[in-house]
Parts: sequence; C-alpha cells; structure tokens
Amino acid sequence: MQIEHVRSYEDLERYLREFTNFSGDPVPYDFIGAFHLFLAILDNLANHSIEADFEPLEEDPQLLTDEQCKFLGKLGRIALSLDGAKMNESG
Repeated sequence: MQIEHVRSYEDLERYLREFTNFSGDPVPYDFIGAFHLFLAILDNLANHSIEADFEPLEEDPQLLTDEQCKFLGKLGRIALSLDGAKMNESG
C-alpha cells in the first residue's frame, strides 16, 4: 500500500504495519525511515497523553503482544544506554 491510498484509520494502521520504504517497494527495507515514523508517534503520545491514558496498558496484558513487549524492551535498553552516555558527556 502507498500513502496516497490511506483514507481511514484502518488504512493508516495497515500502511504502517506493512511499511517497507516510502515508495512502497518491498525492498530495500528502510529501518531508519520506519524508526522516524515510530518517533513521530512516540512524540505524539508524549505530548498529548494524560496519566489516565496509561491505565488500559496496565490493566490489559493482551494489549501488547509478547513480540511487541520484547521489542519495546530492546528499545528501552538502548535508550537507557544512550541516556547514560549523554549524561557522561554532559557531566
């Protein structure tokens, strides 16, 4: 699917799940491009969420798959490592 075909929330979700690169070609996979899309969503969540928005995440263990939890954990470990390195640079 290409971005110009996105007409609904479901289309957008499918586009993001199937994203390989901006042109929609199956290869090459653009990890950095996909990661920038993830960062845009992360910024959106950080800027617009309130504390109550987190309750469903804590109450529904099925909301995230095991694979998603593992991947978020990997990103979290990398983020903590980078944060530590930035603190060492500034300190």
